[in-house]
Amino acid sequence: MGLPLTAFTLAGDVQSGALASLGALAVLYAPGLGYAHRAARVLGVGAGLVLATAAGTVVSGNRVGTVAAIAAVAGIAVLLSRRRSVPPPGALMPVLVCATATQIPLASAGLTTRVGLVSLGVTIAWLVVMAGAPFRRRGPAPALPAAPPWRQILRASARGALGTGAAALVAVALGLPRPDWAAVACAAVLANDATRTTVRRAGHRSVGTAAGIGVAGVILATGPGALALVVLVIVLQFVVELVVARNYTVAVVFITPLALLQGTLATGQLDGPIAGLLGGRLMETAIGCAVAVLAQALIPPPGEQPARTLAWRLAGGRAVPVPG
Repeated sequence: MGLPLTAFTLAGDVQSGALASLGALAVLYAPGLGYAHRAARVLGVGAGLVLATAAGTVVSGNRVGTVAAIAAVAGIAVLLSRRRSVPPPGALMPVLVCATATQIPLASAGLTTRVGLVSLGVTIAWLVVMAGAPFRRRGPAPALPAAPPWRQILRASARGALGTGAAALVAVALGLPRPDWAAVACAAVLANDATRTTVRRAGHRSVGTAAGIGVAGVILATGPGALALVVLVIVLQFVVELVVARNYTVAVVFITPLALLQGTLATGQLDGPIAGLLGGRLMETAIGCAVAVLAQALIPPPGEQPARTLAWRLAGGRAVPVPG
């Protein structure tokens, strides 16, 4: 991610670097795979990121279109990622890229420019993850996990589309400036199927975001220049990858300023009141987390009945614990 960001920023075009870095997010899907599998997966995810960019660009500036595009991309991305047994971040990055593209004015970067820059980022990601191929040891490639049943995949896809679309719609209805943040928060919480995991992840996301906003406020209050922001994005991405598998709450503390900084670089919104920016992030994250839990209750995985269990408990009954 640092290569396109740094190169374009030094050339005086930080927004192009940020757009290319969105394509470079494909690099996050390589760990744990043999070179043959990672070559195919990074290209496949990269193609998805390019299409998500195009979908978000087409509806840029249209709030109703933004809701529809994000929901459609989320549903398709969840279906494909579950069918291909892609582990987290799974569908999250296509949703993030589409949502970010909806917030970039067409006047600052047209469809062809965005698609080209995101494709460049995907190419850089592929070259980076394949750089060690000539030096690899020969051996059997690790087997990929089996795909879950279609019933589970379709329910997860519907849940993702409903949740992200509803989160963006609530943010639009409330007149909040960045409905994409609500949708991305919802997609992040819905990364797993199990209801207990979803509820726990929503809590972690909310707490981590609140702490991360403090970190972001300190950074933005110092008024760093574009190159300093680029360095911070690279450092924050490095830290997130170190801790995300160990402690999600701690990771979100760093994910929040990372997303804010990368988003401001990509959208060109480097100026403006900091308090409004941070307050909006906090409110829209809360909306996304709440809607994710509601979507999980409405469309639970096969075999779970969280809404019925909750109603039974509220009525004073005793229910069988929810699996997961």
